[in-house]
Amino acid sequence: MTIDTKTNAKFECSVDGKVQNCGERYAVGIDLGTTTISAAVIDLDTKEQVGVFTLPHESYIKRGDFSEQDVWLMLEKAESILDGIYADCGNIECIGLTGQMHGIVYVDERGAPLSNLMNWQDKRADLAIDEKLSACEKIKILTGENVSAGYGIATHFYNLAKGIVPKNACSFCSIMDLLALKLCGAKRVVVHTSVAASFGLFDIKEGCFMTDKLSALGIDEAFLPRVTKENEVVGDWRGIPVCVAIGDNQASFLGSVKDHSESVLVNFGTGSQISAVGDICDIANGVELRPLIGGKNLLCGSALCGGAAYALIEKFFRSYAQSAGFGDSSQYEIINDLAEKAYENGEKPLCVDTAFCGTRTDPCRRGKIEKIDMGNFTPSALVLGVINGMCRELFDLYSGFKLKKTQIVASGGAARKNKVLISVLEDIFGMTASLSTVKEEAATGAALFSALTVGKATYSNGFGEYIKYDTP
Repeated sequence: MTIDTKTNAKFECSVDGKVQNCGERYAVGIDLGTTTISAAVIDLDTKEQVGVFTLPHESYIKRGDFSEQDVWLMLEKAESILDGIYADCGNIECIGLTGQMHGIVYVDERGAPLSNLMNWQDKRADLAIDEKLSACEKIKILTGENVSAGYGIATHFYNLAKGIVPKNACSFCSIMDLLALKLCGAKRVVVHTSVAASFGLFDIKEGCFMTDKLSALGIDEAFLPRVTKENEVVGDWRGIPVCVAIGDNQASFLGSVKDHSESVLVNFGTGSQISAVGDICDIANGVELRPLIGGKNLLCGSALCGGAAYALIEKFFRSYAQSAGFGDSSQYEIINDLAEKAYENGEKPLCVDTAFCGTRTDPCRRGKIEKIDMGNFTPSALVLGVINGMCRELFDLYSGFKLKKTQIVASGGAARKNKVLISVLEDIFGMTASLSTVKEEAATGAALFSALTVGKATYSNGFGEYIKYDTP
């Protein structure tokens, strides 16, 4: 695969920087994440993952209350990866897309972007718009529904109230829907229910937006994107079918979990999530119901500061090392070693609440460190406490599932690189944890979804033939 010097993609699962040519038919998945763009290539004959590519897109334009990313930069880098894969294996049967949910980008009547991506970390909807009420509070009053900041409907409602919706905007979509438009040269947005539901004010049972409640917010039904619950092909790229994009949570589940009836998926990315197949009767407070595929739904609990909590503690130690004259090198290896020794020696972790970014239901909540005494305030107890807090936050969300599973499947780079994290998960949940050997699970799930869409793969309570586990 030819590497564009502007992108410098990292090849995590390849031979000599190229897709391993093991068969004759491939499915490709692209994942436009919060910090990286990833791709996975699946050999449909051997049912093996033969190429995985990851690229930081470095697209942030604004952070803070207004969290925005450059859509053109993200699209350019995604297409560069796809071009390289195509050069290696032209016999691609289908392309699947996924990416970060909740966020929106405005488009015009030609399907061209008119704004940056206002992503899931955007907090503008928590700002006051009317009589000291925030956009989220106003939505609750007008509709009776809770829509969190960072969700597309809340962001759009704030923009309407402030008069900052682009003049020629005719709709909005997710970043992965925008990539589908760009690849296929299409003009009209098509959004899968798994993505549409992430915007807010969506009726999962009926598979459509709550148009009456949106009307109360002054949002015209004609402005909403077209929604499909079907496995739909939206167009083609170089003659290859491009399938409708699905949410990254759903894609990760499809790409990680063999048995959808018995497993709960724990994923650590920038945030963290816990997911399991269930239904509306299985929901308690703090848990979302999200469309999956084939009429199934996912229960999902999300922590806003998952892997970012561990990144924060690494930043803390790096800052100290730099101040002490040891340079600005990564401290992950050191803090991983601290955690491992603390766990093996039975050191009690500090009590750390890792809600450093708040929660979906309480954006003003902040993290804390408690029960410090003269003997336990050590670097190792602090690091282990952060890991414990990350796992505990997900267990608390799992406690809101009115169902029980028998096995944990862990995914994400943090789970793969930190074996103490897996051990703590097992301790807290009281279940055995397995690690999916699949890398870039969301991109893999998108590839498998696309193969199912074009009739090149079958789904039976999961894509078990394509997924293997390691037991730590």
